[in-house]
Amino acid sequence: MTNKIGRFTALISFLIGTVFLIVFYFTNSVTITINGLIFTVIAGIINLGVFVKVLVDLKNEKENRKKYFRTSGIMLLNIPIVLLYFYFVIILMNTMRVTLINETGREISQLRIIGGEPKTIDKLDIGEKRTKWIAIKGDNSLSIEYNIDGETKKETIYGYITSFSGDKIKYAIGDEIKPIDETY
Repeated sequence: MTNKIGRFTALISFLIGTVFLIVFYFTNSVTITINGLIFTVIAGIINLGVFVKVLVDLKNEKENRKKYFRTSGIMLLNIPIVLLYFYFVIILMNTMRVTLINETGREISQLRIIGGEPKTIDKLDIGEKRTKWIAIKGDNSLSIEYNIDGETKKETIYGYITSFSGDKIKYAIGDEIKPIDETY
């Protein structure tokens, strides 16, 4: 019975944790981050209790040792998975995912993203969208410089970014309303 509970606990913890990670990836929601962290603590405590019971049964029930050993191994697999998920969350929290949309009505060339990890786009056609993942490097603003009809223009995408302020935004280049305040 403890074997089934152990495997069930490991599987449910894995699935719920994976759902939290997927939802966070698409929403970048602080609420999801906090709830995911609370879930991780609660699931960790429950899994630890079940794991201890599996180890006790492993020691006491010699005829089913193989099953209990396998169950404990399955439960232990969640530890590196949790660490990997934390790693992904930290990367997402330290990355600006910016979708640039050319709303200028003309082709843009030599677009440079300044602030954070430098990125470039050689050409952006009228109405074209490009998403860039920009690693946040300290405290600064995020802006772009680009050439349009031989003239260099500069626009601010995000006034202030710092570590753990990663976001997912759309930015319309050359549009009067900036940035597009819409999570997609």
